[in-house]
Amino acid sequence: MVDLMRHLLGDAVSVYSRQENLFHREVADYTVEDVSATVFGFQGGAIGVIYATNGAIPGKWINDYRLVSQRLTAEFSNANNALLHFTAETPVRTETINSEKNVHFAELQDLLNAIRTDGQTRTPMREGAKSLDMALAATRSAETHREIALC
Repeated sequence: MVDLMRHLLGDAVSVYSRQENLFHREVADYTVEDVSATVFGFQGGAIGVIYATNGAIPGKWINDYRLVSQRLTAEFSNANNALLHFTAETPVRTETINSEKNVHFAELQDLLNAIRTDGQTRTPMREGAKSLDMALAATRSAETHREIALC
């Protein structure tokens, strides 16, 4: 999600996160959060929010997300399926995107090809490191209960 947010909005300038263990407090050695909300601030005033929990519906993975901008709202039910609402048009036009592509497999193929050919991945590894820096800053924010400046 951080990668996608960076792709759409650029590098964040700040982050504030709350991360708690609410649903698994009684589980021995369960040391990670099971509910979180993270707000990233971007140059120009845009914000991105990532919220997550593994306490919703047992055995069901919910992976939906939205992008809301001035002229477009995109609703993703997963990485392969989306509804694009072109809100600047009257009436609002909606476009559906559907794919069966296994994006995780495609990412692994790209990485293996780069290793085998001593070439480059489609997305430079540095981009992943930048997203990791944002995620680690969110963890620091949750630990300190403070907003973290990223620039």
